[in-house]
Amino acid sequence: MTNKSLNSPEPERKHIFAWLLFPLSLFPMVALLTYDWRAIDTLNSPPIPSTNWIGSLGDFFAYYGYCLFGLAIWILPFMCIVTALATILGRRMRPGRREIWFTLFLISVSCLCQAIGVNGGIFAAASEKINISNPGGAIGYLLMTRLLTPMLNPFGSCVIVIIIMLIALVAAVGARNIAAFFNLIARWATAGINIPKPKESDEEPEPQIDNTGFIDKATAYNNALKAKEDARRQREAEIAAAKAAKAKMKADKIAAKAAAKAAARNEVENVDNTNEENTDALIPSEGKGPYIIPPVSLLDPIQEATADHGDVNEISSRLISTLKLFGIDATLEYTVQGPVVTQYAITLSPGTNYNRVTSIETNLMGALHAKSIRIQAPIPGENCVGIEVPNRKPVGISFREIYESDEWQNFKGALPLLFGKDATGKDLVADLATMPHMLVAGATGQGKSVCLNSIINGFLMTKTPEQLRLIMIDPKSVEFTPYAALPHLLTPVITDNNKASSVLRMAVTEMSKRLKLFSSVGVRNISDFNKRPQLTQTNMFGDDTQVGSGTPRRLPYIVIIIDEVADLMQAAGKEVLPCIQRLAAVARAAGIHLILATQRPDAKIINGTVKSNIPGRVAFKTSSSIDSRTILDATGAENLIGKGDMLYRTPNNQIIRAQGAWISDDEIGRITSFISQHSQVQFDETFTRKLSKIKEASFDDDDEDESEGGKIDSGAKEKVKAKSDDDEIKMALECIINTHRASTSHFQRRLKWGYNHAANIIDKLEEAGVVGPQVGAGPRQIIMDDQQLIELFNSYGNSNTEADGDGDGDNESEIFADDLFMEDDNQ
Repeated sequence: MTNKSLNSPEPERKHIFAWLLFPLSLFPMVALLTYDWRAIDTLNSPPIPSTNWIGSLGDFFAYYGYCLFGLAIWILPFMCIVTALATILGRRMRPGRREIWFTLFLISVSCLCQAIGVNGGIFAAASEKINISNPGGAIGYLLMTRLLTPMLNPFGSCVIVIIIMLIALVAAVGARNIAAFFNLIARWATAGINIPKPKESDEEPEPQIDNTGFIDKATAYNNALKAKEDARRQREAEIAAAKAAKAKMKADKIAAKAAAKAAARNEVENVDNTNEENTDALIPSEGKGPYIIPPVSLLDPIQEATADHGDVNEISSRLISTLKLFGIDATLEYTVQGPVVTQYAITLSPGTNYNRVTSIETNLMGALHAKSIRIQAPIPGENCVGIEVPNRKPVGISFREIYESDEWQNFKGALPLLFGKDATGKDLVADLATMPHMLVAGATGQGKSVCLNSIINGFLMTKTPEQLRLIMIDPKSVEFTPYAALPHLLTPVITDNNKASSVLRMAVTEMSKRLKLFSSVGVRNISDFNKRPQLTQTNMFGDDTQVGSGTPRRLPYIVIIIDEVADLMQAAGKEVLPCIQRLAAVARAAGIHLILATQRPDAKIINGTVKSNIPGRVAFKTSSSIDSRTILDATGAENLIGKGDMLYRTPNNQIIRAQGAWISDDEIGRITSFISQHSQVQFDETFTRKLSKIKEASFDDDDEDESEGGKIDSGAKEKVKAKSDDDEIKMALECIINTHRASTSHFQRRLKWGYNHAANIIDKLEEAGVVGPQVGAGPRQIIMDDQQLIELFNSYGNSNTEADGDGDGDNESEIFADDLFMEDDNQ
């Protein structure tokens, strides 16, 4: 009977390949035997020429092997030789758990060499000969000398190490192989002791060896291998089929849910079309169902990419060498290779001031060939100085990558903020409800708008309109245009400064309303209000306050997002700043939070009062360290590399460097289009009604008037202009009566006028005979006495009343303000 596997040339080719690999297994042994420590430049300066038979590679193998494992490194060559011989003999060496146990065995031998070598003897002599300080290397020193010996004493630690060494040896070699080895030795010893019996003449001849048994065994062995391989393939096929069935079941489940939602929407449409008529102009005519969270399939697929960190070892050596040139003794502790920057953590010698490192920042930048570096001196919570060097090729962070991460999916915050990844590559997610407000600032084109888009779309893909409502203020009229049809909006996107100040006043009113509601229910904040147990009508009566049945079961959070707060402050700072300050100070408990963004971080706008109530801040690249201090109260933002590179200051004053997540305009368009197709806008009627009374500021008043039927009478324009001048002269007269002083600079300070405007008013007062001409640099002489001034002031008041026509003196904004505060009082 002929076996095909025995006659095939494949085993012969494997046998030849094993013999060719056998000389390579001798290289570690030869490298250790011909090693001379004097050829290493760190041990001998200058080093002698290498005499190692393997060359400089052999010297470095031996040197680092001794440094790491000590004398135990000699086990590695023997293991390589044994593996090669086993391969020649036909044994299949499969990598896996055996290598793990062998590594544990090598570590335990290093510990044992360290324990024996510290007491002198042959191990200590061998260590001195090869010029290493620890017989067990770095591993033996750390584990044995520094960890086990202080805890268990030398004897106890040696016992523990020997036990671990034996367990690792048995697990690596295999108990069956060890038993077979000892059985083979026993047979060999027994065969050497036994004396063969003399052959007698009438003894039967020895039987001939039958080779058929060997062939049958080989055939059975090959058949067993084939059966094992067939079983493995069948098992893999079963696993693949199970995965396919699970995927199909999941797809069917998703399709069933989608069909159920579609049926529910159709039912709602039928009911709405038959029973209701749409009377609100802000709500579309077609009926749409409840809010559906946009699926992740709307986002672009994740593109796999890796960052180019450069030669980290070379940069580390250059960094340490440069520090030594400036007299700073430092050692490298570790490196953190992030998506955008690589952080080199160094430890300074005792007594070295951290400022010495920061003072040579430009020198380090030139030595490391970096566009910019950022120094953390020290790293928070550590005794190290962190030097962040930009990667040669950074890797971008996509919105979908963070959205699908476990950090985002398992986040339990009320208002999750999707930022990106920090310098170590960890997903960076925060909770706006705990901040409770946030400031985003940086130069133009550095990633501020992308950060806002990531935050907004993170809200849209996690929160329903019943959980979160938004107020968006966009003075530039271009940033928040894609979000105009969101059901989360309380009002349409605000682009006018007059309406912006009004909607902030309404937010203050809503805050007061909510706080009164919390007080009546007996809770402290929105979280307790939404989690309160449902009470019956009789339990909602108190001694002084009665809570009616109109108390809502839940209240949504409100997030106010202002894109360019600097422009808004400049245009309407007197109206906007008090509202922002009050909201920042009190609105946290009411569930109202602010996100302020600006590309001009001016200290006059982002003042101390605002920053003290906004601890959460994000700074993108700034043009100077002054802007960085304005945003973060610390420098560093000026050294960022742009394109989403940012510094995030947590509420506990820790500054984290991160790379912002990127979301494209196409992805934003798909998300908002999906939302508009499945949900309708739900603007608050009270907000929109009051905002509709406010006239937007326009530079095309003349054109609009012409389109309505002709030009406005020039006499009416003059009348309006004269009324405005009379009001300003009346204000100046009131200032003169109260302070008995009249000058251009005085009006500038008291009435907050510009120089040209104040000079124009004082010229008109001079023409009217109120003040005298300018004499020197002092104030003007007041010609009229107090009684004449009061009579003139009252005459301007009467003319204003007549000019109003109806005598009430109200305008649209005053009517709006009265209605707003009247509603607040009624509440």
